[in-house]
Amino acid sequence: MSISAGVAPITFEPVKRETVMDTVARRIESLIRSGELKVGSVLPPEPKLAVMLGVSRNSLREALKSLVFLGLIKARPGYGTYVQPTLGRAVSRHFEWMLLLHEIKYLEIYELRKILEPTVAALAARRASKDDIEKMTQAIREMRASFSRPEQYMAAEMAFHEAFTQAAKNVATHTMLRMMYGALAEGRRRVLPLISDIQQNFRRHERIFKSIVKRDAKGARKAVLDDLRYAESLLRKDLEMQEQVRAHMENPARAGKRKKRNS
Repeated sequence: MSISAGVAPITFEPVKRETVMDTVARRIESLIRSGELKVGSVLPPEPKLAVMLGVSRNSLREALKSLVFLGLIKARPGYGTYVQPTLGRAVSRHFEWMLLLHEIKYLEIYELRKILEPTVAALAARRASKDDIEKMTQAIREMRASFSRPEQYMAAEMAFHEAFTQAAKNVATHTMLRMMYGALAEGRRRVLPLISDIQQNFRRHERIFKSIVKRDAKGARKAVLDDLRYAESLLRKDLEMQEQVRAHMENPARAGKRKKRNS
């Protein structure tokens, strides 16, 4: 059968060869779906697993090392290798690497937080249990007691955010926000010295807390958005300072002239 004149031949993308790690990961996933492996269960001994997955033992060994590095499985000496029951921490680490490699930007994460977190706070105002309120209360107490200890204040602040995102009773948003909190930890440390009034910062969080306790979804939404806008302004200031330092290191003479013009 000949191709008609004037009709462009169909082209296909080249077939990409799958790595052994991808093959092993995909086949382990199939075993979990089929019920042959349970989430959190110990993987079969290496000889048996190699047969189950259809790969050599050497290939399996190398693939498992890679999967351990990615956080998909965990090896415990004396206990064996098992499928991770949760991937939240591993995903958070990947998010941090994406920031480090500039695949995503800090300000993009704050934009996503402004989309998600106000709605999560509103849900928390409707759904928070007595235990959730107690966790938030404890975090607020620790924030109040840490005005003179910035690192402890930041830890308590993040514990508060963690508590109200958990109170929303939505695993998907809780996991997403935890991932962002972990990735933003270093940025939060950098902007701590830029907080001009830590007590005012505390009062913003206290307003979020009081709105949730009063079951005021609208108030909680607004209070979180106000806090995020302030946090974003600190981040922008920090990024500008970093850019100035970088410019000075790359071209000290030009940076000096710019500074004289602005003074």
